[in-house]
This record gives sequence, C-alpha cells and structure tokens, in this order.
Amino acid sequence: MARTLPTAADIRQYHSSLSNWGRWGAEDQLGAMNLITPEKRLQAVNLVEKGISVTMGRPIVAETTADGPVPPTLYMIESGEGWRDTPGKKEMASHNASEYIGFVFHGYVMTHVDALSHWFDGDKMYNGHPADAVHTRGGATLESIDLLRNGVVTRGVLFDFPTLKGVDYMQEREAIFPEDLDAAEKELGVTVESGDLLLIRTGNWERRNAIGPRNPSAPDGGASGLHAACLPWLRERDIAMLGGDLAQDVLPSGYPEFPLPVHQVILTAMGCWILDNCNFEEVARMCKQEGRYEFLTVVTPLRMANGTGAPVNPIAIF
Repeated sequence: MARTLPTAADIRQYHSSLSNWGRWGAEDQLGAMNLITPEKRLQAVNLVEKGISVTMGRPIVAETTADGPVPPTLYMIESGEGWRDTPGKKEMASHNASEYIGFVFHGYVMTHVDALSHWFDGDKMYNGHPADAVHTRGGATLESIDLLRNGVVTRGVLFDFPTLKGVDYMQEREAIFPEDLDAAEKELGVTVESGDLLLIRTGNWERRNAIGPRNPSAPDGGASGLHAACLPWLRERDIAMLGGDLAQDVLPSGYPEFPLPVHQVILTAMGCWILDNCNFEEVARMCKQEGRYEFLTVVTPLRMANGTGAPVNPIAIF
C-alpha cells in the first residue's frame, strides 16, 4: 500500500495547525519547556533504580572534518611542557595549565541544544516574537539558551531504531515515518508522554565512526532521520524536547522549500527545543541491558547569555 506523504503546502500549514503560539500566553518564551512540571521531574527521578549515569554527548575534538569544516579551537596559554629544563621554573613548587577554547557549535558535529531563537519563520520566531530580537551585536535578546539555566530534568525515552531493525546503523537518506514511531512504542514497551525528551537513535554517530565523516548536506551526502510526516505525531505526544544523533531530519528532506522541516516546524511553531548530534551508543547498550527504554535525563547547556544555543553533555541516569 502506497504511503501518503505531506506536500510542501501541508508542511506550510503545519506552522498553523501544529502551533503552540499563545498556549502559555502572548509573552511566553519557554514553549514546550512549560510541559516539564515539578510532577514531571519527580516522575523522571523515580525512574532511577541503580544510580548509573551514562553520557549522551560526543567528544569535542579540535579537528577539521567533512561534516565540521570550522573546527573547535584549543589554544594552550600555559602547559606542563618546559618546566623540567627551564632555569628558574623547576624550583617553583606549584604551577598550572590553562587554555583558550572557541567553537561554532551549530552544525552536524558538536552535541548542543538549539534555543527557540535559533530558527525563524519569515520575520518571526516562536510565539510571534520578532526575528530581529536576535541582534548581530549582542545575540538573542529573546528566547535565548539562558532560559534553560536551571537545567532540563525530565523523562527520557529512547527509540532505538538500529536495534529494532537488527542493523548496526541506518543508511544515509533512510527515513523514519509515523508508523515506525508507533511500532517503536509497541516493540520497546514505552509510550511517549507530555513533557518527555524523545531521543531518536538512527545510528548516524556509529555510521560516522564506521565509514568516516561525510557532509550530510552535500549533493552526494545524506543522513537518516525523521520524515516531515512525523510532525503531527510529535505534536500529538506533546514532547518538551526532541533529541537525535544528528539533526533529527532525514537528509535530503525531499522538500526543496524546507531543507529541515522537522527542525523548522518544531522550533518555530511548536516551541519544542532540540538536542542535536548526540552519541546514543552507550545509552542504547544500557537500555538493552536493563530491558527498558525510559530513564531520567539531565540536560544542562552552558549559560551563554543571549545565545541561540549552547554545547551540552546530556546525561541519562538509570
């Protein structure tokens, strides 16, 4: 039976039909983070049984790659080299190392959170706030990453598609559709609920490690991920944050007008925050070992004042 997919006009309509604008008031900047209530946090905390913590972040490596043409910079201001043989220094009882670091975290390599100020729909961002509230000098004066200064503490749910498909990783350009999300709930024995952080593992990180870095946006590139047809499903589940092991969207998206339709709609219309470029290898192994795909998640982005996002090392706790 042929699958019916949304048209570009349907995706444009999603900006209205799936919108959370005004749901928490005209001045709201938190969006779907409002769904993480104290009760939701307590539900998540009660999932901890063994006190085992697992990273879901990628290492930050200062190297140029096909998918990271602007590499992180690590410049040592002081190090431990030269102290042994430099006159006068070896007599000092105490010294230290320090460094300067710099990076462009948006992209396909570094694990980071996208704030709602990261993407615009025309001249507006989430909840109708003006796009020009993000200044060339000074950054995001509204909807900045600093709104998450108290951290994101909620129930994490992992949809482990490589395990479900019996493969090491999904292939480039391989899409996930709503029926796949329904099947994942059934086969993994977990139901996505309001306020959850839904984590989609397709194996993009494992494929990168196996075949090397590739530019997902290049004409001969691509990535596995969610098809735009999943957007109504995500809105129905009322998630607070969506995480993936790349940029959530299947690439290419199939819509020239919307290169990243999942990104575009959930950030600007739904006000759902995004967690990009995770490493789910260890957490997937832990889920298999424990026989459950729900756990406490803690996400604490750097407090970058007026930032449109920030690097993060998200943690799953079992």
